[in-house]
Amino acid sequence: MKQGTTKAEAWLNDFIRRASRRNSSIFVNVRLSMLVLRVKPHLHQSWTELITNTYFATLGVEVKTLEVATAKQLLEGCAYYRTARGREACLDALAALFRAVGAASLVSEPTGPTDGRIIRATLGHFAFVSTKIRNVLELAAGTRVSSRAESVGDGHFPMWVAEVRRMDANFPRTEKVDNGLEMVDGAALERSLPQY
Repeated sequence: MKQGTTKAEAWLNDFIRRASRRNSSIFVNVRLSMLVLRVKPHLHQSWTELITNTYFATLGVEVKTLEVATAKQLLEGCAYYRTARGREACLDALAALFRAVGAASLVSEPTGPTDGRIIRATLGHFAFVSTKIRNVLELAAGTRVSSRAESVGDGHFPMWVAEVRRMDANFPRTEKVDNGLEMVDGAALERSLPQY
């Protein structure tokens, strides 16, 4: 692990030669880490679209025409993940996300007609999905005007931390399968204490 981290840091500090963005006939040296930083917002945006489209498709609601009353109803009592339909929609979105990032092995599809799908995840994984959903619902309900905090790009992390803490009491503290979800950090005391 140590050698992998060292190699990754060395790779990020390397330079590559590429055409200038302003004048393609001029070549400049660019640090790889700068290129990676440009990808991150687009990656989060694509994950957000995947999660919200999957979630609302499962509910049979068009996300672009989400009504204020529907958004408020889903926010009330955290129904967007606590009700059976909301939880199933979150699990569908989580499964889609895992497949998209190459973690399909965490999703076990049914092998027989009486089996159910099982998703192995941490509380943080589930909260990542529900944070994206809550953001859309709060914006639609008018309870928040922006998903950004004081600094550009850091708005979702505090929202995720709050979501993890809000969800902790609602999920089992065991690693047994509960309605299609196996909490792999179920018994961990620190699961609701994400580090800043």
